[in-house]
Amino acid sequence: MKKAENAMYINKTINRKNVNKDIFDTILVTLYKKCPAEKEHSLDVSELCTKLGSALQLSETDINILRQAAALHDIGKIILDESILTSDSLSEEEFEKMQQHSIVGYRILNLFDDKLDIAELVYSHHERWDGTGYPQGLKGDQIPMLSRIISIVETYDRVSKKGELSLEERKKIALNVIKEGAGTQFDPQIAKAFLQMIEGQIKK
Repeated sequence: MKKAENAMYINKTINRKNVNKDIFDTILVTLYKKCPAEKEHSLDVSELCTKLGSALQLSETDINILRQAAALHDIGKIILDESILTSDSLSEEEFEKMQQHSIVGYRILNLFDDKLDIAELVYSHHERWDGTGYPQGLKGDQIPMLSRIISIVETYDRVSKKGELSLEERKKIALNVIKEGAGTQFDPQIAKAFLQMIEGQIKK
């Protein structure tokens, strides 16, 4: 009887995990179908965050968590209309809707046992070093370190992909955004490390 109960429990656990994976995958597929650029953004941010995590000499565990959180930082945008996702200029009302995505992402990730350790990081990736970010208005070291990394990298990636200028010019503009935001929007020490890493890659 005990063996049968254990087998049944294991079977239920496996089935639950399979169902959860299917649901989670469906959320991502739906988001990326609405806006294919979001998939490219997520992959690029995840890759760049991983490199920055290594440059900052984070532990392998933290780097793996950072990689996952960076890949899923915008999952909450599943609630947004395609018109908002693809717009370069948002109205005040649309921007307010956009701001909800970190909260929605947090709630989604908390529904899945294997995503609990990244939910808080996604929740906080739009906080600002000076305390004027959202959704909680956290300031400085109150913001999880890995969220501070995602904030810098995702801003750089967004800016470097905007406009009709050459990629080289867009990257220069993106670097200036990080430089100007260090100490206000971004953690100044992490921003410095990021700039050194990117400028080193460009020189190569």
